[in-house]
Amino acid sequence: MDWMLYLAGVLFVLTGMFCVVLSIVGLPGTWLMILLAVVVDLVDSFYLSSNLRPTFSWQVLIVCGVLGLIGEILEFFATGIGAKKAGASGRGMFGSFIGAMVGVVAGTFLIPIPVLGSIAGAVAGAAGGAILGELTHEDKEFKDTIKPATGAMVGRLMGTLSKLPIAIIVWLILSVAVFWP
Repeated sequence: MDWMLYLAGVLFVLTGMFCVVLSIVGLPGTWLMILLAVVVDLVDSFYLSSNLRPTFSWQVLIVCGVLGLIGEILEFFATGIGAKKAGASGRGMFGSFIGAMVGVVAGTFLIPIPVLGSIAGAVAGAAGGAILGELTHEDKEFKDTIKPATGAMVGRLMGTLSKLPIAIIVWLILSVAVFWP
């Protein structure tokens, strides 16, 4: 029976690695990892004998949840902060948020290079959204939107890149916890 638990642990680690890749492309890979850990614990409680511990402690799950939340906050606000630091208005910031979300989906399908297509789409979408948001002001011209769009692009890229180490840390925590109490 022990070999089955180790096999399940290895499968969890490999699935978690895939979830890290999902977080790079703008999908909720960190949350899928945490959800998978909760499901493993639920299965443990139904199928393991009462003298065995659950795979993950609630402390580990809470730490991973807090880290996941920090990663989401960083990614979400980095786009708008980048645009704002470059002089975007509220409309430009809002446009950069929406554009980044649309760009992730569009880039995934239009640029069929795994990971790079999604990142390129998100960055381009953030820029396009910032431009469109800024152009809704009557006194703004296209040349006035270049700097906020550049800030939105840099912010989105930094947000995505800041979320990656957090996803890796969550994966490492859960990977260690799956094998050691």
